[in-house]
Amino acid sequence: MSNKKIYVVCPDRNKPLGGVKQLYRLVDVLNSMGLEAYILHKKKNFRVTWYKNETPIASFAGVFKKLNVHRKSPFMQFIERIFFGERMPEAGSIIVFPEVYGTHLNAFNEYPIIIFNQNCYYSFNQFPSFEPAISPYNNANLLGCLVVSEDSKKYLSLYKPLIKVERIRIGLSDVFNHGENKQKKIAFMPRKLEEDANQIYQFIADKPYFKDWEFVAIDGLNEQEVANVLKECAIFLSFNHREGFGLPPAEAMACGCYVIGYAGNAGNEYFKPEFSIKIEDRNILNFVSALEETIIQYNKTPEKIIVKGEMASKYILSVYNKNNEKADIELSWNKITNSIKGTH
Repeated sequence: MSNKKIYVVCPDRNKPLGGVKQLYRLVDVLNSMGLEAYILHKKKNFRVTWYKNETPIASFAGVFKKLNVHRKSPFMQFIERIFFGERMPEAGSIIVFPEVYGTHLNAFNEYPIIIFNQNCYYSFNQFPSFEPAISPYNNANLLGCLVVSEDSKKYLSLYKPLIKVERIRIGLSDVFNHGENKQKKIAFMPRKLEEDANQIYQFIADKPYFKDWEFVAIDGLNEQEVANVLKECAIFLSFNHREGFGLPPAEAMACGCYVIGYAGNAGNEYFKPEFSIKIEDRNILNFVSALEETIIQYNKTPEKIIVKGEMASKYILSVYNKNNEKADIELSWNKITNSIKGTH
């Protein structure tokens, strides 16, 4: 097997974030392939604790200093070198970066790198505005990109047609599965377009058909707690906005919710009309109309909505599962690294 180590750079953020979990999942799958892979955090011994994991962790201060080098004065860089050192991964190691670091990745031309682009719409956030920039997607040491949706694959392939872009299907956590005890509850996640959620709530809050219903905001919960809430809710409102994939509505579907809302581009691949209602982005009036009709129908014949949630759960769990994720990662990794000796 490979004698090259693999380091997957991850921000030190210990709160529920789907993107962070996918970085950990990538490392777990790479190790299951017989490779030696680590999550790379800035702080020594840091590990996310909001979901159970035993993912190998490493820390190299030099990597994170390089990612911020252009923000610091030469004097501050000198002080940091004295007090903190600049430990870097072993020569020849493969470093996997999230897309959010943008042009900062140009500082790593001595390593083969892979960009794990989980949201193509964040790709240029660190690029200068309306100024020419040296793109890390042009660098000779870039082996390729991993993405998590067909939309992202099209996006990056259009931007740089010559780079390798491989798509992997996300595998949902096992806690997300169909719930039998559906209640008159409507779930949503307030961290996405909360102003839209509030508008929709105000439209229906005082309507007679809504009197037995409850809006449930999902925020600050761990994975199991989120799943428990979703399994009770009959409806989930999606506020996806320019997503790389859009986990929340997919997790809600897995739990048997009838999902109404925005697909956020990437979600187009799983917002199927037979078990969900896709709303044009930011179209509040259509959103309210669809929700009203759904609530009224549920009040009369709940089984018609519940059976659609069951269909959604079966579909999502058949496509976005850990077996498919593992198979996709293995195939994609080998395609991207096949030009380097000793990587697979």
